[in-house]
This record gives sequence, structure tokens and C-alpha cells, in this order.
Amino acid sequence: MIAGIWENLRVRQAATLYVASFAGIPLSIFTSIVFTRFLGPTAYGDFAFLGSLFDFAIIIFPAGLFYAGNRALVLNQSREKAREYYGATLVYLFILFVAMALALVAYGLLDTNLAEKGLDRFFLFLVPFGWIFLLTPYFDNMLHADNRIHDLAATRFLPKLLTFSAALVVYFLLRGFEGNRLAVIWPVYLGAFFLVYAFVFARIRLSFRNLGARMRSIWQHQRNYGVHLYVGSLFSAGAISLTGILISYYSADNAGVGFFILAVAMARPLAMIPGVIATTWFKDFSTQQRASGKLLLSTLLLSLSALLALWLLAGPFIRYFYSEEFLPVVGLVHITGFGMLLYGLGSFFNRFLEARGRGKAVRNINIATGLSLLAANLLLIPSVGPQGAAVAMGLSSGVYLSGMSWFYTRAIRISPGGGESP
Repeated sequence: MIAGIWENLRVRQAATLYVASFAGIPLSIFTSIVFTRFLGPTAYGDFAFLGSLFDFAIIIFPAGLFYAGNRALVLNQSREKAREYYGATLVYLFILFVAMALALVAYGLLDTNLAEKGLDRFFLFLVPFGWIFLLTPYFDNMLHADNRIHDLAATRFLPKLLTFSAALVVYFLLRGFEGNRLAVIWPVYLGAFFLVYAFVFARIRLSFRNLGARMRSIWQHQRNYGVHLYVGSLFSAGAISLTGILISYYSADNAGVGFFILAVAMARPLAMIPGVIATTWFKDFSTQQRASGKLLLSTLLLSLSALLALWLLAGPFIRYFYSEEFLPVVGLVHITGFGMLLYGLGSFFNRFLEARGRGKAVRNINIATGLSLLAANLLLIPSVGPQGAAVAMGLSSGVYLSGMSWFYTRAIRISPGGGESP
């Protein structure tokens, strides 16, 4: 029976993507252990804060064009056209990067928080490499739409493997380094992603033929589909990325940012389980009336098991591998774990709605989620700090799951097919 299940292509793809994604989690955690020991709480918080700024930027500036490229690939059946869509979307990426870089330079010159924490010059040094950050949403959207699961798995796992390996070398060779340690860590981090992304581009063999026609096609999908998901993600994912930035603005240093980012990283597998499963069934969802009941039940049971394991193991793990200075992370993990479970289950229904072309429904609930998170953050972070941010994440994740499941039940009552419901 097990052999028969393994012969199913989607099962093999789900296993490949989940193993790659899940294996990347401990690598990221162990990399963070090396980074925290090399940088210390405050400098690690600075690293996390700068990362949050770029995370926020790559949510604002794509303007939905990667979602539009995703939609073009989902509807495409030609291998040659697929390569052309990759090329056309990449051209859009560099146009978006120019706008992003100009905005970030202005921010770096004017923001007082960066200057007060001594990070303004270093931030401006990182801006020219911002296009590497944009490649992450580019690959996430394009590869899963094209069902290139092995390449998607590579983009999720290999950068973490390279970063961990390089971090170990840096830690043992430069333990006595007295200069700017952020200037050592950031090239390691960005270089790992660049090498893997270059490898994946070589496998795709993207094409720039018929560039004008492909860009016009993507733009059409942008107007009818991509912009709706963009507006939703701007509120939802944008509010999530803004959380670490808000913690910094209400703190004397960035240590709390680092604690919160670590807690979220440890809880992230709970959100990944439903997302990985739904990603591998993405093309199937586009023609199905409803998701399989067995698939939903399996997703729920796996998620609950992972939450229990996180609650049991997080405390001993942090106490053993991190210094006493990082004990505040333990309490944060218990809160963020529950929030991530709710968010992950909502992401399952999100994928189904995306595959059915219901961008407006996804947009609407993402707006509600983002607004609820922003309101809770502004209410709780000034008085409670990172703990308030963790509670705010749990509350907004409940809004996200409730909204996505409600729109899903509406969608399955309507006849199969893409596009918006009447």
C-alpha cells in the first residue's frame, strides 16, 4: 500500500518539498545559534532588524507582478512559453528593484531610528544588493506555478545549507575579530542565496524571446488577478514584516527584535506544513470542486502533532544551545507556535482560492488580517514589547484562518472553474 501511495507524483512532490523545507528549518536554527554566539543579542537584533526592513520592502514593491507571472504559468501549457514568462517576469523584477532602491536610499538617509542605532551607513551599503531579496518571492511564485517542485525545494534548502556551512567557518576562524561583525555576516548570507539562485536560473534556461508579448500578458494578469493578491499581501504579509520594525522603534536597542525573530523562526514549520501540502496540489486545485477531506484531515493532524512537539522541546532546546541571555525566547515560542498553526491552516485554504482564481477573496481577508495585526501591534508592543507582538500574531492568525475557511466554503458551493465568484 505504501509503495502504491509513493507512486503518486503529487505525493512524491509533496514529500520532496516538505523534506527540503523542513530540513531547512533546523539548519536555519543552528545558523542562528552560530550567528548569536558570533554577534551577541544586540548585534543579532541589528541583523534581524535590517532583514525585516528588506522583508517589508519586497512585500511593498513587487506590486503583484510575481502573482501575475504565477497566474500566466498556471494557465500555460507550452514549455517554450514558460521559459519566456520566466524571462519577462525577471525584467519586471529589475524594474521594480530600481524603484525599491530609490525608496530605500531615501529611507536610509532620513530615518532617525537607523541613525540612533548606528545602522544608517551599513543599511545604505546593503541597498544595491536588494535585488537578491526580490528573487525569493520571484522563485516562490514562478516555480510552484510551473510545478518545478525540485527547483523550488532547492531554493528553500540549499541557501540555508550554504549559509550554515559558511557561518561555521566564519565562527571558528574569526572568533577574535574586533571589527564590524555585521559586515562579515551579511556577505555570507547574501552570497549563499545568490549562488543557489544562479544555479536554478541555469536549470530553467529562461528566454527573453517575445518579451513584449509576454510582458503584456503578465500585465493583463496583473490587472485582473495580481493586483488583488498584492493589495491583500500588502496588508497581511506587510504587517507581519512591520512587526519587527515596530519592536525596534519602541526599544532602546534591537535585542527584542532578535528574540521575536528567533521565536517566529522556530515556530515557522507549523505554518509550512499546510503550505507545502497545498503547494504540491496547486494545479489540481484549479480543476477540483473541493479539497479532499482526507487531505484536510491529514494536514490538521500533522499540524497539531508539530505544535505539541514544539511546546515540549522549545524550552530545553533554547536553554541548551543558546546563552542565558536568550531565555526570553522560550515564552515567545509558546505563543507564536499557536499563531503559526492557525496561519498555516489558513494558508491551505488560501492556496485553493488562488488556484481557483479568486484573488479578490484572498485580497479581502488578507486586508482584514493585516489591519487586525497592525492594530494589535500598535496596542500591545508599546506596553508589552515582543510579548505583545507574539500575542498580536496569534490574534490576527485567528482572523486569517476564519476568513479563508469562510471564503473556501463559499467557493466550493459554486461550479468549478477559475475566476471570481458572482
